[in-house]
Amino acid sequence: MKKTSLSLLAVAAVLAATPAFADTTPGWYTGVGAGLNITPDLTSRTAAGDSKVEFKPNFDFDVNGGYAFNFGGRLEGEYFHNQANVNKVEGSSTNTGHLTNNDLFLNGLYDFKTGEMVTPYVGAGIGLDFAHARDIGTVANGGALDDTRTKFAYQGIAGVAAQLDHNWAVTADYRYIASLKPKYNTTVGGSASTDNASHNVMVGLRYSYDTPVAPVPMEKTVAPMPVAKPVAKPMVNTVAQSYMVFFDFDKSELTPEAKRIIASAAQAFRNGKYVDIVVTGHTDTMGTSKYNVSLSQRRANAVEAELARLGVDTKQVVAKGVGKDGQLVPTNDQIREAQNRRAEITLNVK
Repeated sequence: MKKTSLSLLAVAAVLAATPAFADTTPGWYTGVGAGLNITPDLTSRTAAGDSKVEFKPNFDFDVNGGYAFNFGGRLEGEYFHNQANVNKVEGSSTNTGHLTNNDLFLNGLYDFKTGEMVTPYVGAGIGLDFAHARDIGTVANGGALDDTRTKFAYQGIAGVAAQLDHNWAVTADYRYIASLKPKYNTTVGGSASTDNASHNVMVGLRYSYDTPVAPVPMEKTVAPMPVAKPVAKPMVNTVAQSYMVFFDFDKSELTPEAKRIIASAAQAFRNGKYVDIVVTGHTDTMGTSKYNVSLSQRRANAVEAELARLGVDTKQVVAKGVGKDGQLVPTNDQIREAQNRRAEITLNVK
């Protein structure tokens, strides 16, 4: 128990130290987990009478893989293993043996989208349990349960996941796992039926294979247009120009291509007769409105900081974030769209 508590504290420290990424990443994923198994006391029922068996807490683990849908649902396959060692057998001087369960589950889960780092989820699963009773001395005359049975199994799941970045997430959940009652053969002939259930507290690590689509940078410029004058030498007026830079999903860091475009905008600002620069940050529709306004402001601030590094006076720069508003490619809510994850740079004239 002490080791488990320390592990949970370590997970909490990792979550507190990591930057926030919103909700579960859609697409294919795999995961592993480990935790504490608490098997309730069971009763071994034989023709000669009943015996109560107590178990010690022990560790368990699982391996899973599946697909996360955009609407929040997940479908996965899972292998789950636990083992409970005997602590005491009522009416027996032999307190040895263990009960092992190897389960194959098909699970359906639902992630509650919060737009924040932590995503609660619930789920259930059905499958097969390969239950093995090994040398559990519950039978009179020195006999023991020593047999393997395959039974229908089921489980209920409730937990939370914390998205560390686009691909990695930490999970913590509770699982109640049970099967139909197995009926084991004994070492002295005959059989005994028992209950088979466990409480499991798990922590895990999940990896999503989705790769963000690399945005295609677009530079939008309006070439200066000559205006005819009744003089021998034509004059060229400075006109407003605009540029666009794009960001990776849930990021406000500038890509090398974005820095190149910002450098072009800074040079044009210095060479032209512009009065100010307006930088407007945008996001796609994933996440909450509050979170996206903050993210879009960080993107605008990143562009402003790069302009300042290139020598542009920040007094001439206005940086603002508008969140999901002003989509370049209109989409429904909770849709990833690379072209909407952008900042627009407008060079204004008098």
